[in-house]
Amino acid sequence: MKRLMGLLLALGLLAVLAACGHFVPIMPGTDPVIAGTETPVPEDAAPAEDVFETRPLMSFIGWDSFATSYYDDTPIALSIYTPERGYASPVFDRASIVAACDALRSMSVTGRAEGAPIGGETTFIFTMENGVTWSVTFAGTDLKMPSTNYTVSGGDNLWALTFPGYSEGYDLFDLYFDAGVRAFADDYYNNRPVSVGRRMNGGATLTSQDPAIVDQVFQLLANARIDRIETSPDQNIDLTQTTDYVFSLPDASYYTFSFAGPCLAVTVSEDYGTVYYWLNGLEQLPETAVLPESRLPTFSGGQLTALREDIALAQQAAFNELGGVTVIGVFVSYTINGQDGYLTLSGNTAAQFVQQVTTITASAEQVAPQGEEITVSVTLSDESGPILYFIGDSIQQVVGTNYACDANAMANLRSYILSLAQDPNNISGIIGESTG
Repeated sequence: MKRLMGLLLALGLLAVLAACGHFVPIMPGTDPVIAGTETPVPEDAAPAEDVFETRPLMSFIGWDSFATSYYDDTPIALSIYTPERGYASPVFDRASIVAACDALRSMSVTGRAEGAPIGGETTFIFTMENGVTWSVTFAGTDLKMPSTNYTVSGGDNLWALTFPGYSEGYDLFDLYFDAGVRAFADDYYNNRPVSVGRRMNGGATLTSQDPAIVDQVFQLLANARIDRIETSPDQNIDLTQTTDYVFSLPDASYYTFSFAGPCLAVTVSEDYGTVYYWLNGLEQLPETAVLPESRLPTFSGGQLTALREDIALAQQAAFNELGGVTVIGVFVSYTINGQDGYLTLSGNTAAQFVQQVTTITASAEQVAPQGEEITVSVTLSDESGPILYFIGDSIQQVVGTNYACDANAMANLRSYILSLAQDPNNISGIIGESTG
């Protein structure tokens, strides 16, 4: 009976405790906890942060396939870009590209970066042969990701790489990333070129064999230094105005250095495209008299034969005096009376036009060019032909060197062009109203 009463009393006490919410089950091996006595957890408390696991950088940014293929499928170019400079500068040598890849592969991401980065942003861009690019950005020396920066270790060789415009030591010849061009520059005085030529807009090449002139052109190129790289050449450079400087060596090899407008134009890889460099120190280059003073043209007899040899050939072809070589076409672009237009001629009309143009008389007097412009491009049946530049009543030999032409003859040429533009048998059109 006593046992029964004790059991009933215990069950009653248990029921009372449960009803009051003070019963807390105790798991084996734990200390008893009284409900209502636990330390409360604030509602806005942050969850415990996961421990960061160090990982290879290339895996972290999803470059596993790139990391295993760059030795066999090496990018054709590596560029560096900083917002401060505002332009991407490429290198094309495989050694630098592979060194950058090796450096990135040796890097590890070690944790989330705390505080603001020390230093600006730097982006490295790898360009593949098919045009695909892989880029990685650092904020200072931290890896920059869309939402968080991360600390990294290793890869010191990446920051030791040099780029034109960002690093000292590059000269004009380095920009070609060509061992032959580098050897030409380094061995110049032991293997002097026999001549230097200048070619404007793909026309005839004016050549000088005067050692002083050859050395002067070379020294100007050698002393030039990179200012910046043009990011929008189609907007900021007149790509139709080209100048080539051609050095011919005793073994008949030659090296050509090309400019578009004022910028050096270098095409190391057709897949990457042309890079346009603004250079300091070339202000005197257009003024260099590639044609020596003793050979400056004098014009007499109504012929421009002394200006360029190919003008004489065009004239002979126009008069059927060149043994089967004929004038097959003429393209004229012009600004006359404030109106920009173009004109395409063929057959007898083209030949007659060449006859008139090449008999314009000019003096040996150099003048400052001013006035409206006319460009005449002649194509002969052997695919040669001159390109003539008239500015006002002058004809251009090279940029900065213009000779006075007969004013009446130039007035007749302008009238002749306008009359031909009205002939429905010729192809002509108006480009727009001149704003100059």
